[in-house]
Amino acid sequence: MHYKQLLFTTALLSAMQASAQITVNVNTTQKGHEVSPNLYGIFYEDINHAADGGLYAELVRNRSFEDNTKAAEHWSIVGQAAMQLTAKGLLNAKQHQALQVTFLQPGDGVANEGFWGIPVVQGRRYRLSFWAKGKLKGQLRAVLTDATGKHAFASASFAGKSFGNKWTRYEAELVANGNDDKGQLQLMADGKGQLAFDVVSLFPPTFRNRQNGLRPELAGMLNDLHPKFLRFPGGCFVEGQENPDNAFRWERTIGPVEQREGHWNVNWGYRTTDGLGFDEYLQLAEDLRAQPLYVVNVGIWHGGFTPLDSIQPWIDETMNALEYANGPVTSKYGALRAKNGHPEPYNIQYLEIGNENNQPDQRQQSDHYYERFKLFRDAVLKKYPDMHIIGNVAAWGTDEPKWESKEQTELVDEHYYRSPAWFAEHFHHYDNYDRRGPKVYVGEYAVTQGFGQVGDLNAALGEAVFMMGMENNSDIVRMASYAPIFANVNETRWRPDMIQYDATRVLGTPSYYVQKMMADNVGTRTVSTTLTNPYQIAEAQQQVKPQVCRVGVGTWATQASFAQPSLSAGDGKVEQVGGKVDIRGTWQQANGIVSQQSASEGALRLNPQRTDGNEYTYHVRARKDGGAEGFLIVFNYVDPDNYCWLNIGGWGNTQNAIEQVVNGSKSQLVTAAGKVETGRWYDVDLHVKGDSIYASLDGKQLFATQLKPSTFAGLFQNATYDEATSEYIVKLVNTHSQATTARIALPGLHPTVARLIRLSAPKGTDENTLDTPTRIVPMTSTLSPDGDGVSLELPANSLNIVRIK
Repeated sequence: MHYKQLLFTTALLSAMQASAQITVNVNTTQKGHEVSPNLYGIFYEDINHAADGGLYAELVRNRSFEDNTKAAEHWSIVGQAAMQLTAKGLLNAKQHQALQVTFLQPGDGVANEGFWGIPVVQGRRYRLSFWAKGKLKGQLRAVLTDATGKHAFASASFAGKSFGNKWTRYEAELVANGNDDKGQLQLMADGKGQLAFDVVSLFPPTFRNRQNGLRPELAGMLNDLHPKFLRFPGGCFVEGQENPDNAFRWERTIGPVEQREGHWNVNWGYRTTDGLGFDEYLQLAEDLRAQPLYVVNVGIWHGGFTPLDSIQPWIDETMNALEYANGPVTSKYGALRAKNGHPEPYNIQYLEIGNENNQPDQRQQSDHYYERFKLFRDAVLKKYPDMHIIGNVAAWGTDEPKWESKEQTELVDEHYYRSPAWFAEHFHHYDNYDRRGPKVYVGEYAVTQGFGQVGDLNAALGEAVFMMGMENNSDIVRMASYAPIFANVNETRWRPDMIQYDATRVLGTPSYYVQKMMADNVGTRTVSTTLTNPYQIAEAQQQVKPQVCRVGVGTWATQASFAQPSLSAGDGKVEQVGGKVDIRGTWQQANGIVSQQSASEGALRLNPQRTDGNEYTYHVRARKDGGAEGFLIVFNYVDPDNYCWLNIGGWGNTQNAIEQVVNGSKSQLVTAAGKVETGRWYDVDLHVKGDSIYASLDGKQLFATQLKPSTFAGLFQNATYDEATSEYIVKLVNTHSQATTARIALPGLHPTVARLIRLSAPKGTDENTLDTPTRIVPMTSTLSPDGDGVSLELPANSLNIVRIK
């Protein structure tokens, strides 16, 4: 039986098919607590080229020639020119390399490819600037071309006699007369000579026309969220990796861009120019009318830390940053802020002390956190007594993080990356939280298990249910922000991300639209509700294991080999089947060994057999050949949205687990520490008997566990009241794959106007793509009130927000 069929009993199906109506009764006689006015904000981190190649509008990649010490990456030769990196006679002490170009004949030059193409748009005005010195006969031309470099859309000329022995900054405006998604910027000479270049920059129009500004489409999508706060600059980006120079050091990111050194974003695998720096973050918060929430480094980075008795320089760095943001122009750093173009204070009011630095295991980005916290907190509050202070609690490994110190903090930052089912199951997560302790900032949360390819509707609905629970408890949950926001689809290191893009296109995932819908309809006071559900039933009693299924093998971001598979049935039968066996990955077979050789995530190969029965045994030999993780043994496979696997050496080769995917939603049934050796063969045995699963490695039992029916399907509701508009706001989520109808009753009142905002799709696994970015977007309609309430359809897989006047 298909997993989806197992979610509903016959009684449930018949009730739904008969269009049984649920009723949401809104308590109109009593309002609850205030909904936090700062509940929903945004969390920015430079991940997946979120800055350079993303939000930061610079179009030239490797503009300062610092990305590689041996080659000018992303630059190429045009004609017979010669180019080489040079470390002599540099522009300033912050620049460590420049590009020396020798023009041997007219038409020679160099070209930059941008971030997977420079988007050329007809009529668009571009701001070009660069520093140069040297000698050149004739003219230098800056040309915006098509992808081939042969067709010019715009150009500007600079007289050769203007170049000399001193570095000089040159500027021009280029106006494109054509279109190309993958254009180039060329620097061409019509005579001989040699020039050195540095900080070559090309900017399109920016958000709010800011100098050194932001890509309008991406910043505009942030603006549409109407965030109450902006948390920056991370995330792991705050801490850095390997050494403290790879951390975010605010003072290195301010001032003219040619004075910014940039640094390696080791955590996420590329170099950042720091063109999007401290000022730009604060200016963005101001432009979004959001409170800036600054996360500071407590002297800990991935892989090391400054000893507790030596962290005063880190405290000083924090105090200097706050003076830069908040101090008067008569102060040292306030004067520097004014010099950099912003005399008025930015007014930081929220400060988070550390990022994920309070794990129980002190070896995991943690060292004497509470002592560090106290030193930072006391220094900050002494000068800024009204600052809202946020502390760290355990960020992974627990569903119940605790502040385990007598030190006082106003808020704690909780992080949850889970499955859609987990979020739905935790609708009441905060109902019984201790109201006497710190308030909660849910600083990072997102569905990261069972989200589809880029982020599907199931993921968004699970998050919506959890957000409704946060609203119900916003007396303690004061702030929340989804994470992460951005991903350039050409180089994504973390998925999912709610806004994705290439050089010319942008999409919001369903999660983005849930964030927007919830933020636009939050209300000011909670209102209690009750749900009358005629098809509310107990958990299905039927067996979860599918009657007919397949087995197979797989990998996750690694390479592995498999041999000697055997499948035997305890009852029923095993039979050969046709059809596709390679679901994803690069598979090869030779000498009885099947190998997966790519770095694909979720690469699967199915055995060309299926079993029809209640019990079977699957044996296979497996070997890790390379990569970060171990290998996967697939079982109970029905389709790409419904299967299980035994994950050996997962999570960076640190854990073993059995994971279950139901209707595209992945959850972990059981986990334990474990890893595998590269190059060693292991014997893996799986025995399935009904819902009982037994897994062994080299004859030693790893797991004995039970399959679980899906807990994602359900109906969820909450309500708030908006005192500014005199509206009741009722939210209804239907995570079932069947539609129904609902009536919202407001006893004693007579609604006059009702407006419905809905997000839905035929399947919970549906997604938006760059080619179909508006497949799943909110739709608005008007409802007709009837008596003391309003009735509406509740489609399958839907978030429905009803505003009732």
